[in-house]
Amino acid sequence: MAAVSGGGCGFVLVAGGLGERLGYSGIKVQLPSQLTTGTTYLELYIRHILALQGSGAPLPLAIMTSGDTDAQTRALLDANANFGMRAGQVTIVRQEKVACLADNDARLAADPKDPYKLLTKPHGHGDVHYLLHSSGTLDAWLESGVQWVYFMQDTNAPSLKVLPAAIGISRRNQLDVNSVCVPRMPGESIGGLMKLTHADGRTQTANVEYNQIDALLKATVEPRGDVADPATGRSPYPGSINQLLFALGPYAAQLHKSGGTMPEFVNPKYADASKTKFKSPTRLECMMQ
Repeated sequence: MAAVSGGGCGFVLVAGGLGERLGYSGIKVQLPSQLTTGTTYLELYIRHILALQGSGAPLPLAIMTSGDTDAQTRALLDANANFGMRAGQVTIVRQEKVACLADNDARLAADPKDPYKLLTKPHGHGDVHYLLHSSGTLDAWLESGVQWVYFMQDTNAPSLKVLPAAIGISRRNQLDVNSVCVPRMPGESIGGLMKLTHADGRTQTANVEYNQIDALLKATVEPRGDVADPATGRSPYPGSINQLLFALGPYAAQLHKSGGTMPEFVNPKYADASKTKFKSPTRLECMMQ
Protein backbone atom coordinates (compact mmCIF):
# COMPACT_ATOMS: atom_id res chain seq x y z
CA MET A 1 0.00 0.00 0.00
CA ALA A 2 2.90 2.38 0.57
CA ALA A 3 3.56 2.44 -3.18
CA VAL A 4 0.08 3.93 -3.59
CA SER A 5 -0.60 6.05 -0.50
CA GLY A 6 2.70 7.89 -0.66
CA GLY A 7 1.71 9.66 -3.86
CA GLY A 8 3.29 6.93 -5.95
CA CYS A 9 0.34 6.20 -8.23
CA GLY A 10 -1.57 8.33 -10.72
CA PHE A 11 -4.97 7.39 -12.11
CA VAL A 12 -6.38 7.81 -15.60
CA LEU A 13 -10.12 7.55 -16.20
CA VAL A 14 -11.20 7.04 -19.81
CA ALA A 15 -14.55 8.83 -19.88
CA GLY A 16 -15.37 9.77 -23.45
CA GLY A 17 -18.62 7.83 -23.75
CA LEU A 18 -22.31 8.52 -23.32
CA GLY A 19 -24.73 6.04 -21.77
CA GLU A 20 -27.00 5.71 -24.81
CA ARG A 21 -26.57 1.94 -25.15
CA LEU A 22 -27.62 1.65 -21.51
CA GLY A 23 -30.76 3.72 -22.09
CA TYR A 24 -29.23 6.78 -20.42
CA SER A 25 -28.86 10.11 -22.19
CA GLY A 26 -26.10 11.54 -19.98
CA ILE A 27 -22.43 10.73 -19.46
CA LYS A 28 -21.63 7.25 -18.22
CA VAL A 29 -19.58 8.43 -15.22
CA GLN A 30 -22.76 10.09 -13.91
CA LEU A 31 -24.64 6.79 -13.86
CA PRO A 32 -25.35 5.41 -10.37
CA SER A 33 -22.85 2.73 -9.40
CA GLN A 34 -25.56 1.19 -7.19
CA LEU A 35 -29.17 2.03 -6.44
CA THR A 36 -29.31 2.34 -2.65
CA THR A 37 -27.26 5.55 -2.46
CA GLY A 38 -27.20 6.66 -6.09
CA THR A 39 -23.44 7.25 -5.85
CA THR A 40 -22.17 8.02 -9.34
CA TYR A 41 -19.25 6.16 -10.83
CA LEU A 42 -17.13 9.31 -10.82
CA GLU A 43 -17.80 9.91 -7.12
CA LEU A 44 -17.10 6.25 -6.34
CA TYR A 45 -13.75 6.35 -8.13
CA ILE A 46 -12.69 9.58 -6.43
CA ARG A 47 -13.75 8.36 -2.98
CA HIS A 48 -11.75 5.19 -3.49
CA ILE A 49 -8.66 7.15 -4.62
CA LEU A 50 -8.97 9.44 -1.58
CA ALA A 51 -9.24 6.40 0.69
CA LEU A 52 -6.05 4.99 -0.83
CA GLN A 53 -4.41 8.41 -0.43
CA GLY A 54 -5.24 8.71 3.26
CA SER A 55 -3.10 11.39 4.88
CA GLY A 56 -0.34 11.00 2.31
CA ALA A 57 0.53 13.08 -0.72
CA PRO A 58 -2.31 13.74 -3.20
CA LEU A 59 -2.85 10.99 -5.76
CA PRO A 60 -3.43 12.67 -9.15
CA LEU A 61 -6.37 11.84 -11.41
CA ALA A 62 -6.51 12.53 -15.15
CA ILE A 63 -9.82 12.21 -16.98
CA MET A 64 -10.01 11.87 -20.76
CA THR A 65 -13.24 13.36 -22.08
CA SER A 66 -14.61 13.84 -25.58
CA GLY A 67 -16.70 16.49 -27.26
CA ASP A 68 -19.74 14.50 -26.13
CA THR A 69 -18.77 14.37 -22.45
CA ASP A 70 -16.40 17.24 -21.65
CA ALA A 71 -18.88 19.93 -20.56
CA GLN A 72 -21.01 17.51 -18.51
CA THR A 73 -17.96 16.00 -16.79
CA ARG A 74 -16.64 19.42 -15.80
CA ALA A 75 -20.09 20.46 -14.58
CA LEU A 76 -20.39 17.30 -12.45
CA LEU A 77 -17.01 17.96 -10.83
CA ASP A 78 -17.74 21.67 -10.28
CA ALA A 79 -21.16 21.00 -8.74
CA ASN A 80 -19.62 18.61 -6.24
CA ALA A 81 -16.33 20.37 -5.42
CA ASN A 82 -14.37 17.59 -7.13
CA PHE A 83 -15.95 15.15 -4.64
CA GLY A 84 -13.27 16.12 -2.14
CA MET A 85 -10.17 16.23 -4.32
CA ARG A 86 -7.97 19.29 -4.00
CA ALA A 87 -7.71 22.01 -6.63
CA GLY A 88 -5.19 20.89 -9.23
CA GLN A 89 -5.48 17.23 -8.26
CA VAL A 90 -7.79 16.54 -11.23
CA THR A 91 -6.58 17.09 -14.80
CA ILE A 92 -8.97 16.91 -17.76
CA VAL A 93 -7.69 16.18 -21.27
CA ARG A 94 -10.16 16.25 -24.16
CA GLN A 95 -9.95 14.14 -27.30
CA GLU A 96 -11.22 15.45 -30.62
CA LYS A 97 -13.58 13.74 -33.03
CA VAL A 98 -12.84 12.47 -36.53
CA ALA A 99 -14.99 12.34 -39.66
CA CYS A 100 -17.05 9.18 -40.24
CA LEU A 101 -16.85 6.98 -43.33
CA ALA A 102 -20.04 5.95 -45.11
CA ASP A 103 -18.88 2.96 -47.16
CA ASN A 104 -16.00 0.76 -48.34
CA ASP A 105 -14.81 3.54 -50.64
CA ALA A 106 -14.31 5.78 -47.58
CA ARG A 107 -16.82 8.41 -48.66
CA LEU A 108 -17.36 10.91 -45.86
CA ALA A 109 -20.71 10.55 -44.08
CA ALA A 110 -23.04 13.52 -43.66
CA ASP A 111 -24.65 14.27 -40.33
CA PRO A 112 -28.23 12.94 -40.55
CA LYS A 113 -29.41 16.00 -38.60
CA ASP A 114 -27.68 18.46 -40.94
CA PRO A 115 -26.64 17.44 -44.50
CA TYR A 116 -24.19 20.37 -44.59
CA LYS A 117 -22.12 18.96 -41.74
CA LEU A 118 -19.94 15.89 -41.52
CA LEU A 119 -20.85 13.17 -39.07
CA THR A 120 -18.07 12.79 -36.50
CA LYS A 121 -17.25 10.32 -33.73
CA PRO A 122 -14.46 10.05 -31.12
CA HIS A 123 -11.17 8.65 -32.42
CA GLY A 124 -11.05 5.82 -29.87
CA HIS A 125 -9.59 5.46 -26.39
CA GLY A 126 -6.05 5.13 -27.79
CA ASP A 127 -5.91 8.93 -27.89
CA VAL A 128 -5.36 8.89 -24.14
CA HIS A 129 -1.62 8.23 -24.58
CA TYR A 130 -1.12 11.19 -26.94
CA LEU A 131 -3.15 13.49 -24.69
CA LEU A 132 -1.31 12.53 -21.50
CA HIS A 133 2.00 13.09 -23.28
CA SER A 134 1.21 16.27 -25.23
CA SER A 135 -0.44 17.96 -22.23
CA GLY A 136 2.69 17.45 -20.12
CA THR A 137 0.67 15.52 -17.54
CA LEU A 138 2.96 12.50 -17.38
CA ASP A 139 6.13 14.59 -17.11
CA ALA A 140 4.58 16.56 -14.24
CA TRP A 141 3.59 13.33 -12.49
CA LEU A 142 7.07 11.91 -12.96
CA GLU A 143 8.63 15.02 -11.42
CA SER A 144 6.28 14.78 -8.42
CA GLY A 145 7.37 11.22 -7.64
CA VAL A 146 4.58 9.18 -9.25
CA GLN A 147 5.85 5.69 -10.13
CA TRP A 148 2.74 3.94 -11.46
CA VAL A 149 -0.16 4.87 -13.75
CA TYR A 150 -3.44 2.97 -13.49
CA PHE A 151 -5.96 3.18 -16.34
CA MET A 152 -9.65 2.73 -15.52
CA GLN A 153 -12.78 2.52 -17.66
CA ASP A 154 -15.84 4.63 -16.96
CA THR A 155 -18.22 2.02 -15.49
CA ASN A 156 -16.25 -0.71 -13.72
CA ALA A 157 -16.94 -0.32 -10.01
CA PRO A 158 -14.58 -3.05 -8.65
CA SER A 159 -11.61 -1.90 -10.74
CA LEU A 160 -9.72 -0.21 -7.91
CA LYS A 161 -10.02 -3.14 -5.52
CA VAL A 162 -7.32 -5.08 -7.37
CA LEU A 163 -4.82 -2.21 -7.60
CA PRO A 164 -2.62 -3.06 -4.57
CA ALA A 165 -2.28 -6.64 -5.79
CA ALA A 166 -1.53 -5.49 -9.33
CA ILE A 167 1.23 -3.16 -8.13
CA GLY A 168 2.66 -5.91 -5.92
CA ILE A 169 2.78 -8.34 -8.85
CA SER A 170 4.33 -5.71 -11.12
CA ARG A 171 7.04 -4.90 -8.57
CA ARG A 172 7.80 -8.54 -7.83
CA ASN A 173 8.08 -9.47 -11.51
CA GLN A 174 9.58 -6.14 -12.65
CA LEU A 175 6.76 -5.55 -15.13
CA ASP A 176 6.53 -2.34 -17.13
CA VAL A 177 2.97 -3.19 -18.21
CA ASN A 178 0.39 -5.25 -16.34
CA SER A 179 -3.14 -5.96 -17.60
CA VAL A 180 -5.99 -6.81 -15.25
CA CYS A 181 -8.22 -9.43 -16.87
CA VAL A 182 -11.30 -11.55 -16.20
CA PRO A 183 -12.32 -15.15 -16.97
CA ARG A 184 -13.66 -15.47 -20.51
CA MET A 185 -16.03 -17.99 -22.08
CA PRO A 186 -15.34 -19.28 -25.63
CA GLY A 187 -17.00 -17.04 -28.18
CA GLU A 188 -17.70 -14.32 -25.61
CA SER A 189 -17.74 -10.81 -27.06
CA ILE A 190 -14.67 -9.60 -25.20
CA GLY A 191 -11.08 -9.39 -26.41
CA GLY A 192 -8.70 -12.09 -25.28
CA LEU A 193 -5.16 -11.73 -23.91
CA MET A 194 -2.88 -14.00 -25.93
CA LYS A 195 0.84 -14.64 -26.26
CA LEU A 196 1.73 -14.27 -29.94
CA THR A 197 4.92 -15.77 -31.37
CA HIS A 198 6.40 -14.36 -34.58
CA ALA A 199 8.10 -16.50 -37.22
CA ASP A 200 11.49 -15.20 -36.06
CA GLY A 201 10.81 -16.29 -32.47
CA ARG A 202 9.86 -12.89 -31.03
CA THR A 203 6.92 -13.00 -28.64
CA GLN A 204 4.45 -10.44 -27.38
CA THR A 205 1.41 -10.48 -25.12
CA ALA A 206 -1.46 -8.65 -26.77
CA ASN A 207 -5.20 -8.17 -26.74
CA VAL A 208 -6.85 -9.87 -29.72
CA GLU A 209 -10.32 -8.61 -30.63
CA TYR A 210 -13.08 -11.14 -29.99
CA ASN A 211 -14.16 -11.22 -33.65
CA GLN A 212 -10.64 -12.32 -34.68
CA ILE A 213 -9.84 -14.91 -32.00
CA ASP A 214 -11.59 -17.89 -33.61
CA ALA A 215 -10.02 -17.36 -37.05
CA LEU A 216 -6.57 -16.74 -35.56
CA LEU A 217 -6.67 -19.95 -33.54
CA LYS A 218 -7.92 -22.01 -36.49
CA ALA A 219 -5.09 -20.66 -38.65
CA THR A 220 -2.41 -21.40 -36.06
CA VAL A 221 -2.62 -23.66 -33.01
CA GLU A 222 -6.22 -24.88 -32.60
CA PRO A 223 -8.16 -26.27 -35.61
CA ARG A 224 -11.41 -26.14 -33.59
CA GLY A 225 -11.03 -22.44 -32.97
CA ASP A 226 -12.16 -20.71 -29.79
CA VAL A 227 -13.01 -23.68 -27.55
CA ALA A 228 -13.07 -24.25 -23.80
CA ASP A 229 -10.28 -25.65 -21.67
CA PRO A 230 -11.68 -29.03 -20.49
CA ALA A 231 -10.28 -28.46 -17.01
CA THR A 232 -12.08 -25.15 -16.42
CA GLY A 233 -14.86 -24.92 -18.98
CA ARG A 234 -13.56 -21.46 -19.85
CA SER A 235 -11.40 -20.08 -22.63
CA PRO A 236 -7.64 -20.48 -22.07
CA TYR A 237 -7.38 -16.81 -23.04
CA PRO A 238 -8.61 -14.41 -20.31
CA GLY A 239 -10.74 -11.43 -21.20
CA SER A 240 -9.21 -7.96 -21.49
CA ILE A 241 -11.13 -5.18 -19.69
CA ASN A 242 -8.64 -2.39 -20.47
CA GLN A 243 -7.56 -1.97 -16.86
CA LEU A 244 -3.86 -1.32 -17.38
CA LEU A 245 -1.05 -0.63 -14.92
CA PHE A 246 2.09 1.02 -16.34
CA ALA A 247 5.41 1.75 -14.69
CA LEU A 248 5.53 5.50 -15.33
CA GLY A 249 9.25 5.87 -16.11
CA PRO A 250 9.40 3.43 -19.06
CA TYR A 251 5.92 4.49 -20.20
CA ALA A 252 6.80 8.19 -20.35
CA ALA A 253 10.11 7.42 -22.07
CA GLN A 254 8.32 5.43 -24.77
CA LEU A 255 5.82 8.23 -25.36
CA HIS A 256 8.67 10.70 -25.81
CA LYS A 257 9.87 8.46 -28.64
CA SER A 258 6.49 7.86 -30.28
CA GLY A 259 4.69 11.09 -29.45
CA GLY A 260 1.89 8.96 -28.08
CA THR A 261 0.44 8.07 -31.47
CA MET A 262 -1.25 4.67 -31.77
CA PRO A 263 -1.90 2.56 -34.89
CA GLU A 264 -5.23 3.32 -36.54
CA PHE A 265 -7.73 0.86 -37.95
CA VAL A 266 -11.28 0.71 -39.31
CA ASN A 267 -13.76 -1.77 -37.85
CA PRO A 268 -17.04 -1.42 -39.80
CA LYS A 269 -20.16 -3.36 -38.83
CA TYR A 270 -21.66 -4.67 -42.08
CA ALA A 271 -25.37 -4.94 -42.79
CA ASP A 272 -25.13 -8.45 -44.30
CA ALA A 273 -22.73 -11.14 -45.47
CA SER A 274 -22.00 -9.36 -48.74
CA LYS A 275 -19.97 -6.79 -46.76
CA THR A 276 -20.89 -3.99 -49.13
CA LYS A 277 -23.04 -1.83 -46.85
CA PHE A 278 -22.36 -0.59 -43.34
CA LYS A 279 -25.00 -0.84 -40.61
CA SER A 280 -23.93 2.66 -39.64
CA PRO A 281 -21.01 4.93 -40.56
CA THR A 282 -17.63 3.94 -39.14
CA ARG A 283 -14.42 5.90 -38.51
CA LEU A 284 -10.68 5.61 -38.07
CA GLU A 285 -9.99 4.68 -34.49
CA CYS A 286 -7.18 3.58 -32.22
CA MET A 287 -7.02 1.47 -29.08
CA MET A 288 -5.32 2.22 -25.77
CA GLN A 289 -3.97 -1.33 -25.35
